[in-house]
Amino acid sequence: MKRLFAGIVKEAYCDVEVEPGLLPLSGEVVRLKSAIVSDEARSDVRVRGFWGNKRDAFFDVAVFYPFASSYLPKKIPNLYATIEKAKQREYKQRVNEVEDADFIPLVMSSTGGMGKHMQIAIKHLAETIAERRKENYSKVVALLRAKFVFCVARAALVCLRGSRSIRPMRGCGERLEEVDLACL
Repeated sequence: MKRLFAGIVKEAYCDVEVEPGLLPLSGEVVRLKSAIVSDEARSDVRVRGFWGNKRDAFFDVAVFYPFASSYLPKKIPNLYATIEKAKQREYKQRVNEVEDADFIPLVMSSTGGMGKHMQIAIKHLAETIAERRKENYSKVVALLRAKFVFCVARAALVCLRGSRSIRPMRGCGERLEEVDLACL
């Protein structure tokens, strides 16, 4: 999913990096014990200019299965919030203070739902792409959501039946430019 997100973001922003290393801590104190303090810490995707001009935004992806026995007592909207908060506890303070950047958790369930922060990021990305391509925003956002849902479904299918080849999946990294939005 991070490769798909990075591939789509590259169409709207020119400075995109997959699995960027975070700057090492040099005397900064991280308040939360669950924060990642390792010098080898990485985010999934970094985009310069996503929310503001010349400001980095770091994204970290999490996909969960909402029907796992440990999640059954919880309501699904609470699961998204819980997993988003866990990601923020791990990265947010370090990214904000050390990198002087923004952190956005991209949380998605294996059934196709998206967390609040991911929905906001997808809407913003769709708005930017629609503006650049002079396309209808609603078609672009629907296409982006569908691409993420199918990417997660493909990954779940590979987990269930196993991979047929050693090469990565082709459809997950497909460029958005290649899709004809007039057909939608």
